[in-house]
Amino acid sequence: GTAVTGLPAARAMMFSRPSGGRGHVSQPPHRRYDIEGASVRDDNSKTRRTRGASGFVARLIVRANWAVVSWVLRAARARWCTSLLIVWALYREVVPSTRSYSRRVHGLDMKQDAQHAPAPVVGGSKGLTKPNEAPYPYLQDLILVCGHAVFVGTDHANAGDEKNWFLEEYQKADGQAVALLEHMRVGVELASKNRDALLLFSGGATRKNAGSVSEAVSYWQVSRAQKWWGHDEGEGMSGDGSGPVISARVSTRAFTETHARDSLENLLFSIARFRELTGKVPQTITVVGYEFKRARFETQHRAALRWPAGKFSYKGLPAASPAREKQSAADEVLVRKQFEKDPYACAETLLGKRKTRDPFVVGKGSYDTSNPDLAALFSWCDEKTFDGDLPW
Repeated sequence: GTAVTGLPAARAMMFSRPSGGRGHVSQPPHRRYDIEGASVRDDNSKTRRTRGASGFVARLIVRANWAVVSWVLRAARARWCTSLLIVWALYREVVPSTRSYSRRVHGLDMKQDAQHAPAPVVGGSKGLTKPNEAPYPYLQDLILVCGHAVFVGTDHANAGDEKNWFLEEYQKADGQAVALLEHMRVGVELASKNRDALLLFSGGATRKNAGSVSEAVSYWQVSRAQKWWGHDEGEGMSGDGSGPVISARVSTRAFTETHARDSLENLLFSIARFRELTGKVPQTITVVGYEFKRARFETQHRAALRWPAGKFSYKGLPAASPAREKQSAADEVLVRKQFEKDPYACAETLLGKRKTRDPFVVGKGSYDTSNPDLAALFSWCDEKTFDGDLPW
């Protein structure tokens, strides 16, 4: 009465119990095997099925699986399913995805040791980076530390020794390495006090005999070896707490700009690098450098880029010694006169310095492609201030 009909006799025999032997009874072909219940189905099949709760659960799972598969097969043939898939595909292509930020900032566990901090992110993106495509769109302010030398030692933790730095003759003085370390320390400290700030070490591979290592990477590696001067712990919310979770650890917000060959490019290229990383112009800029260069940055370079004075600040630090400070201040008068006549460093004297400080012919890299709206400013060569459109 409960036999399954419609199957060939051969298949029925496949599912019948074997004949012969003690306790075995040959089953006729009309008694089919119930795959789902794991028993021969007949009028007494309920007593032959696997007994107990486990058997009931197993049959329930099988029936549920077949129900899901049947529904999927029927839906795949329906027009509404095809339409839904098309709409979903278009949504993925047209609507940009928003990045989620958790306490694991870009894969870095906040509890990791400082030595596992991310390496400096290398620039070179093509086309203006959009905020929703930038890796760090939530950072707002730029803290710029200008590089002055290349590290040539083997132990970055021993950066306080002058012999581990490639120094020009005019830089060779007792305490010069300590002065360089102070620039890094102050930059890191400023970044630790502003969790919306991005810290940039700026400076290219300016010394041929020092190898192809840049000033910026030297500063980043030394700062890591110094364990970020104790400013690489904890975590906290950005701003009023409504934004993404941003680490208080400076190492997660410290990067490099590796193309600058003079002070003007330190400022200009760092703005371009900031845009590559965040997709926007910084709200404020704080420059860390020598005190004797304050006027050059605050009046000449800032004015050449038409950067708003109210959004610019300069943290001046002393030279290695009073004698070095006095000599540098005297030399700075001449440099400011050169930039006064040639604000964009296009004439022979300042341009010659740039070429000397670019022994590996790196130039400005890809900033003109990653910042196409600044291409005109990059190539501007005139005594008059650039009068084209600027994103700030």
